[in-house]
Amino acid sequence: MIQRKSIVLYITGLIVVLGLVWFGAYHFFFHDVESDSSVQELLESHTAEETDSTRALDCVVLLGIDTEEGNAGRSDAILLASIDRENNQIHLCSVARDSRVEIEGYGQRKLNAAYAYGGGELTVQTLNENFGLQLASYVAVNFSGMADIVDQLGGVDVELSEGELSYLGSAGQGLSAGTSVRLNGKQAVAYSRIRYLDNDDVRTSRQREVLEGLLNQVRDLDEQECLVLMDQLLEQCTTNLSQAQLTALLAQLTPKDTIIRQYAIPSNQTAAEGQTIDGAWYYVYDTRKAGKEIRSFLEIEG
Repeated sequence: MIQRKSIVLYITGLIVVLGLVWFGAYHFFFHDVESDSSVQELLESHTAEETDSTRALDCVVLLGIDTEEGNAGRSDAILLASIDRENNQIHLCSVARDSRVEIEGYGQRKLNAAYAYGGGELTVQTLNENFGLQLASYVAVNFSGMADIVDQLGGVDVELSEGELSYLGSAGQGLSAGTSVRLNGKQAVAYSRIRYLDNDDVRTSRQREVLEGLLNQVRDLDEQECLVLMDQLLEQCTTNLSQAQLTALLAQLTPKDTIIRQYAIPSNQTAAEGQTIDGAWYYVYDTRKAGKEIRSFLEIEG
């Protein structure tokens, strides 16, 4: 029988990955969250007997997919994460989804189209061939399932202003502004995606509030509820990692005085241009040059 504590830590790690990909705001989320050393130690104990290659992944591609069941979907968020265990650092590099790249068999397309054409495998291949990388591992997270996960946990409580309520649109029907407002899954997703009301700091604080609420709800679940939730979380993830490798990745991403470094492609050095080609808008730039930036930042080999 799997211990409840083991299930909770696994769920916590999965939520960390979901948040990391969904919001791309890892350091904002964990800014004021106290690290739980017992969770970190237990995760590490689960990977202690694994080989070095399983325990310390050089770099993993994290993809955020926003699609309904039955549709392939494009990757709305593309992050490359390298874990420096020796210096306790995580390096995150986002690559613009509208980057114009060559996709094998499909010609010049937007980078995010690779997932719709061939899933995570083709996305990794496309990154490698265009940016001169040697990536192998990926985890894809389906955003559309987050609403179901919030509902499974009974919703989340947030502080909701009148301005935020107005931006929820139809999802906010029946709600009133207040200091502790319970949101269902659909409402929580809409709340997290409010973009134009204020600024990025406030937006990421809303995202952090939802994720903190999810983690708080997990602590109150019994063993059976934990098992159901873990299955739901895993249903939202597609990966070419084994269960042991995924557990190792969760251990590496569990915050414990971790330094987060972030970078974005295209950068100021990339000299990217926005161009409309055949009716579609692209970021056009030298992907090989950008690949050198990526390798330097992530400290990986090409």
